[in-house]
Amino acid sequence: MALRKMRNLIVSLVILFSSFVKADTDPCDVDSYPIKGEKVLLHANAFSLPAIYYKQGRTRIIVSKDMAIAYVKKNMSGNKGYLTQAKSHILNSLYKISGSEIIDQSNLHIPLEGLVSDELNVGIHVMAGYQGLFEGMLFNNEAAVEVDGKLVYETTATYMFGEDPKPIDEFRMVHKLNVVYKNSYVFNKCWLDVK
Repeated sequence: MALRKMRNLIVSLVILFSSFVKADTDPCDVDSYPIKGEKVLLHANAFSLPAIYYKQGRTRIIVSKDMAIAYVKKNMSGNKGYLTQAKSHILNSLYKISGSEIIDQSNLHIPLEGLVSDELNVGIHVMAGYQGLFEGMLFNNEAAVEVDGKLVYETTATYMFGEDPKPIDEFRMVHKLNVVYKNSYVFNKCWLDVK
């Protein structure tokens, strides 16, 4: 995952946490931003075990352990100490999965409670690394997607971009990415930017 994307995620998380306190409306809850692009995503018709999954409501994105390891090795940056530690944690947690296990990826995160400074930075980048893994595998058409326990073979990704109607600081531009199957959200991501 590129350093710029990781940095944007951290900035977005901080801003979103502060916006819950200061604003009446979370800019990521608004769905009236202009649509800048749509794409049909295709999905695998099977997956091998062991595997990990990302769950949202009635949907799961499923990626085999081997594919996840290959993706992280190739795409997650390790050019700074905290990124190296985050990448190492993700790979070590994936290597430990065995047999016919299918694991919720959130169980592989570092608990953030009580962490400070560098440890917190590593924990946030582990969470971001898993998010980037599932996003990348979806857009590479390599992940399997289940809705209500049944595999589906295509979803629609929509990218929206617009200005927060009630900005609280200079981070007023909102990017939203939604991946949807019919009326079910499969994956979504939102981040704020200054321009």
